[in-house]
Amino acid sequence: MKKALFSILCAALLASCTNATSEFSNPQSYADNTCDWQKELRVTHVEFTDTATILTFFYQSHQPFYTLSIGPQTYLSDEKDRHYKVLFMKEHKLGEYFPSGPEGTTFHVGFEPLPAGTKVFDMIEGVGSNFFKIIGIHDSTYTPAKPKFSRKELQEAAQIRRDIFKSGPVTLRGTIAGYDINDGFQTYQMHYTYYDQDGTGTVALDIDRTGRFEYSFDVNNTLGAAIVDHKSNWHNFIAQPGDTLDITFYKDGSTSFMLSDGRPYLLCNYDRIPSGLRLYDTQKFQVGDSVDFQGVQAYAFECKAKGKDYVNYVAAKYHLTAFEYEYASIMMENDILEGFMDYRMDVRNAWMRYLSETESPDYSVARQMQEESGEIVKEPDSYTFLSDFPANDSLMMVMPHQWPIFNRYKFDGAFRASEPNLDSLYWQMDYASYRSFQTHLYDSLHLANDMKIFSVSEPTLFGKLCMMQDIEYHLKEINDELMDSTDSYRENFLLSYFAKEKSLINDPVLEARADKMYQEFLRKLAPYWEIPECRGKEVLKKILANYPGKYVYIDFWSTGCGPCVADIKSTVQNRHVIMTKKYDRFAMIFITSDPEQYYEPFRQEWLEGAESYRVSQDDYNALAGLFNFSAIPHHEMITPDVRAVTKVPEMFGVNPDNPDPNQK
Repeated sequence: MKKALFSILCAALLASCTNATSEFSNPQSYADNTCDWQKELRVTHVEFTDTATILTFFYQSHQPFYTLSIGPQTYLSDEKDRHYKVLFMKEHKLGEYFPSGPEGTTFHVGFEPLPAGTKVFDMIEGVGSNFFKIIGIHDSTYTPAKPKFSRKELQEAAQIRRDIFKSGPVTLRGTIAGYDINDGFQTYQMHYTYYDQDGTGTVALDIDRTGRFEYSFDVNNTLGAAIVDHKSNWHNFIAQPGDTLDITFYKDGSTSFMLSDGRPYLLCNYDRIPSGLRLYDTQKFQVGDSVDFQGVQAYAFECKAKGKDYVNYVAAKYHLTAFEYEYASIMMENDILEGFMDYRMDVRNAWMRYLSETESPDYSVARQMQEESGEIVKEPDSYTFLSDFPANDSLMMVMPHQWPIFNRYKFDGAFRASEPNLDSLYWQMDYASYRSFQTHLYDSLHLANDMKIFSVSEPTLFGKLCMMQDIEYHLKEINDELMDSTDSYRENFLLSYFAKEKSLINDPVLEARADKMYQEFLRKLAPYWEIPECRGKEVLKKILANYPGKYVYIDFWSTGCGPCVADIKSTVQNRHVIMTKKYDRFAMIFITSDPEQYYEPFRQEWLEGAESYRVSQDDYNALAGLFNFSAIPHHEMITPDVRAVTKVPEMFGVNPDNPDPNQK
């Protein structure tokens, strides 16, 4: 009996060894960040041996003047994120740059052997965000399972969604493990996005001698950010109002996140979702000799299916939480939709390319192309893919880069399918009234088209956000037309127009966002704006205490800012007159957060006699937050009663004897 059992076990073991995968003859991958050349260079074979895993790269065509490299830090990562180092290249040396090979040739890269039976793995040429990555190299038999989340995990994800638009403080506390001030760095950079505003900001995080930093700021909703360390590694995270987030940075480039109140940090793997990866071949979304919406849409759906497998794979490998899985799915679909919308935009703009690329264009041909392309993109069958997009998902509101995808949708022929001819009205009313009527009518029609596309009875969140992007622009345009009207008439007209636009939104969160936009617009119209009570104002008032009764012109600068340095050096003589003379009503000051060793030599040579301040990085961050700037040089003018001048004059446009630009 024992002998028979032993024989069966041996046979099973032999069978398992025999059936173990020894090669991927036609490997596929889910995503890469190798940009356009990936369509010319592919992994066409993977061989598993006892001593190495060997990848064969194949040149589909020759790319003149293109060079690439496989660095000695390259590794493979299996499903459990175990790393297998590169061992050799057959045709080239590791780390050397070599030219693109002739069409049809190959090169081979060997790594430490992956375990027998490996079905999927990643190739990472480095640890930074801009290195060569191929994610999910697999054979045809591998399909990742969709992750299953417990009821508790799904409830936690739902709570995060509900908390997206809370208000309150966010505090970041960082610790650099094993920090030594002699390592040569004393700051990290943080890039952040407030999800109720367009654009991003950047602040520097001062590291003290013990390797710690702390930074606090108020936000109106969920904050997306990334801290860039001294090795240019990006550590992404999402923080919500009320959170105090402790982050530890380790020497191997990894991080750990922990909420100070003991709650689990459910976004801890957000930074493990590989960013900047392409899920599609960009050439497939480019217009060729003919328009092929059916083929392009079929490819878009194919990419979406592959993208879902990619998200499932990442979720299993990096143990994503339910919220992270939902967020990654939205980002994946958004990326593919953007490629598809680029194709639609290219179709619509074919006539413009004809005019720009043709030496002697025929304008009648261009007009015909414009009409035909406009009709093509209005065909209902041409935007089937749009209707499959999750346009009402709340996570749409926390996409880190809303502008590109919304811009493409907003100007698409589907969203803007109906624009009536209003020329007959143009001469029957003043231009402000005409623009007010026209923009409101167009926005109403666009949202009606949005409902048709998505077969819903209420405009989608996607459509509303697109419509809202132009409100401030139209307010400014209408206001410019009313400059000769009385203030009360202009204010009532603008408020009436805004109320009509807001009625199209019909969503409390978006209405609050629109109200904030309107208040910001009004603030920009006023000659001065009241500086709110905050830490930035406290820092500012301490400096301004040296200049009672004066208008103070502030130049924010840094020795690491090329334009700042060039500006200071090129205008040193003119500045010197203003800087050194004592005026009764005016002072010019300079503020920077540069380290002493860079600041002092520059100050002595170029700012001698100037009112110059070197503040701590935290104080500088508070001032940057107060005045909402991230780029320098930046200028502000403060009145004697501590209000900010809205339209800051050019430095040499100031009359020091009468410095207020709003006084005639």
